Amino acid sequence: MGVHLMLSMNILKLAERLAKKEYEKHDENHQWSHVQSVMKIALKLTKFFPECDLEVLKLGIIFHDINYEKYETHVEKSMTAAEKILQEYNYPQEKIKKVLAVMISHSGPHRRKLGDTKIIEGKIIYDADKFYIAQTPEGFKKYYHNFYLDKTRELFRQLNNK
Repeated sequence: MGVHLMLSMNILKLAERLAKKEYEKHDENHQWSHVQSVMKIALKLTKFFPECDLEVLKLGIIFHDINYEKYETHVEKSMTAAEKILQEYNYPQEKIKKVLAVMISHSGPHRRKLGDTKIIEGKIIYDADKFYIAQTPEGFKKYYHNFYLDKTRELFRQLNNK
C-alpha cells in the first residue's frame, strides 16, 4: 500500500478522533451529531458527482465547525484549527488549501461576501449543512431556494415527502 493511501485512510480516522473531542465543547446544535448529519446528506449527494474529491469533502465536513465559540468567528477559527492539524500530520499543502476552500463554502455570510463557490465539494457541504435547517418553515424559506444543487432539492423532496 502506498504511503499516500495509508495517510489518506489514517488522516480521516485521526481527524474524526480529534474533532469528536472538540465538538463536545459546543452548543447542542454543533455537536458531533451535526457533523454526522451533514456527512450523511453529503455522501448521498456525492453519488451524483463522481468528480468530487471524497477525502477533501469529508475532511471539510469533519472540521467545518470544529471551533464554534461564536458564530461570527467560527469559520476562520475552524479553518485555522484544521490547517494546523493537517500540517502537523504532513497532509499535502495543495489538499489543505482545498479543504479550507470547502470549509469556507459552508458559510452563508462568506457566500454573500465572496460569491458562489465554484467547487463541487463546496456546493455539497453548503447544501448538506443547510439541509436539516431547511426542514423548519423559516429554514425552508431561507435555504431551500439557495441550495446549489438540483439534486439536493430532489433529495429534500424525497426525504420530506414534498
